[in-house]
Amino acid sequence: MLSTISGNVAYLDPHQVVIEVSGIGFEIAISPRLSLRLKVGEKASLFTRLIVREDDLALFGFAESIEREQFDLLCSVSGIGPKLALTVLSGMDSNQLAQAVSSGDEAAFRAISGIGPKTAKLILISLGGKVTSEGDPARARVLQALIQLGTEEGAARAALNQIPAGEPESDLLRKALSLLGSGKLG
Repeated sequence: MLSTISGNVAYLDPHQVVIEVSGIGFEIAISPRLSLRLKVGEKASLFTRLIVREDDLALFGFAESIEREQFDLLCSVSGIGPKLALTVLSGMDSNQLAQAVSSGDEAAFRAISGIGPKTAKLILISLGGKVTSEGDPARARVLQALIQLGTEEGAARAALNQIPAGEPESDLLRKALSLLGSGKLG
């Protein structure tokens, strides 16, 4: 419904921003990490997700579409609502979240306030194979190639998550295969 928003930042604190568009101020819940990137009076563009509840309309904002996708995935986990999903994204960026899921790192989730051992396990089970670290089509193609070569999906994702963003596609495949062959994942 409300997919993106662009306008001037009228108000900002660590957990919310008001973006003014044509004289209307939209209050948007954001992560403290995102609030550090915004400044009052400057133009901002955010990806958004509108959550409609019986007694509430809440708008959540993200710097990148991958964060919004991960927010949606986290909200799909039983026991995780939008506020806790935003807390998770405040505690780890999209690459860290993908790495934690692909490597089964329960401790990374337990380190976040509001996430206990049961919820951490549930996140790993529910999101296994669904979370990607990049919206990059080259990474998706290399992931698919690694799987077709017989690599377990979790190991393939873990290898790709260790390679910095911006690598050419040919280097992605070569470096991922090198990591998988050396056993230096994690």
